[in-house]
Amino acid sequence: MREKLGVAALGVGLITFQGLLAPALAIPELAWPLPYILFWLSLPLRWSREVTLLVSLVFGVLLDLIFPPWGLHTFCGLFVWALRRRWLHLLHPFPTEAEEAAFSLDELSSTEFFVYAFPLTLVYLLAYFPLATWEFSGHTLLLIVFSGLYTFLWEWSIFELILRRRHARR
Repeated sequence: MREKLGVAALGVGLITFQGLLAPALAIPELAWPLPYILFWLSLPLRWSREVTLLVSLVFGVLLDLIFPPWGLHTFCGLFVWALRRRWLHLLHPFPTEAEEAAFSLDELSSTEFFVYAFPLTLVYLLAYFPLATWEFSGHTLLLIVFSGLYTFLWEWSIFELILRRRHARR
């Protein structure tokens, strides 16, 4: 129950961050912080796929209702959600399902978190920005790269401050 409340608090916190702080922290025409991507990356692996799919879908729909373009957050988020388990298996090959179920993201080192989260953040942004703007140019590519770096810095900060602290308390 505590883990479910933590996931819900993370989702609400990231949506609040996106609504209140992201416009002020954005570098116009160069980089946007989109740390809500961390939500899809941090869903517990021990939850069943059906539950995480439902939670991912609800989070995406909430983002779509609050921040247009509608449907795009859900589509890109579910794409990242589908890739995250496979990508994590490249970093941490689990011999048994029990080991996979016991694994938590807070066990990743900072370097492993970078290798896990940064490529998936770029995948999200490579799908999101061109579809949101219908512009496929060099400027869009720069926006994706810089926003990916900027977003990852926020994701990494949140990861270190919240997820690591929670693990240290156990």
